[in-house]
Amino acid sequence: MEILFLGTGAADWPNPGAQVKDGRRLCSMLLDTSVLIDCGPMTLDAIKEFHVNPDLLTDIIISHPHGDHFNFPVIQQLALLRSPNLPPLRLHLNLQATLRAVPSETTAPRLTVQGYLPGDEFDCHGYQVKTMAANHPLEIPNELAAHFLITTPSGECLFYLLDGSWMPHSTWRKLSEETLSPDIVVWEMTCGNLDDWRVREHCNLGMISLEAKALQGMGFLKPGIPMFCSHLMRGATDNMNQLRAEVSAAGFILADDGMRFQTKAAETPISAK
Repeated sequence: MEILFLGTGAADWPNPGAQVKDGRRLCSMLLDTSVLIDCGPMTLDAIKEFHVNPDLLTDIIISHPHGDHFNFPVIQQLALLRSPNLPPLRLHLNLQATLRAVPSETTAPRLTVQGYLPGDEFDCHGYQVKTMAANHPLEIPNELAAHFLITTPSGECLFYLLDGSWMPHSTWRKLSEETLSPDIVVWEMTCGNLDDWRVREHCNLGMISLEAKALQGMGFLKPGIPMFCSHLMRGATDNMNQLRAEVSAAGFILADDGMRFQTKAAETPISAK
C-alpha cells in the first residue's frame, strides 16, 4: 500500500498555484495510484505537480461535501483528462450531497456518481470501503461526514479520519467490533497543538493522542503503526519546527504536501516535496 498526500491543509490556506513550495493545498490523498480520497479546488495542480497519472484513477471517495474536500467542477475536469476508452471514473459521495450537488444532467461523460451514507460499505474496484459517522457538522439535515476504513486488494488497511472532532459513540462501537486492524492511520489535526474553539468539530494533538491510546487499548490499533496528521489550519502554530517535534514525540508524523509512504517494501521512505 502506498499513500501520497496531495494536500494537507485546512480550508484557510491560500491557493499556492502550480508549485506548493512551503504552503499547503487543501486536503486530498491518493491511495495506490488508483483511489483518490477527497478532491477540492486545488487538487488538479497537485496532480500535475506530483506527476499523478489520471488514467490510473478508478474511484474518488469524498468524506464530506465541504468545499475544501469536494469540488465537482474539478472532478469533472479530472474525469475528462482520462483516456476516453477507459471505464468511467466513479465518484462516491454522501447520498444527500449527491442529490443536492450533483444533478444527473451535470455529470461528465466519463464520470458516474454513486451515493452512500455513513455506515454503508462499498467496493472501489477491489478496495473494500467501510464508512462510519464523523463528528463534523454539515449544513444540510441528514447530511453526515464520514471516516473510512479501506482494505486494499492485498489485504492491507487504511484508516482515514478527516474531518471530525471526538468520534461519535456509534463509530466507537463499530470499531470495538471490527476485526480489521489498520496498517496506516491518517488523523485530522486541524488545530495543531492549540486549544482552539474549532475543536467542537475538529481535533488537536492532545485529542488524537487520547483517541489513539483508547483505540490501542481496545485492540483496534496496533502499537507502532505509522500515524499521520493532516488537515492543519494555517494558524495552528507560529513555530512549525516545534509543532513537528511535538507531533513526533507523541508518536505521529506531520504530513506535508507531496509526502509518500509505502508499506511492505524493502524500503519505506518518507519524502516530502
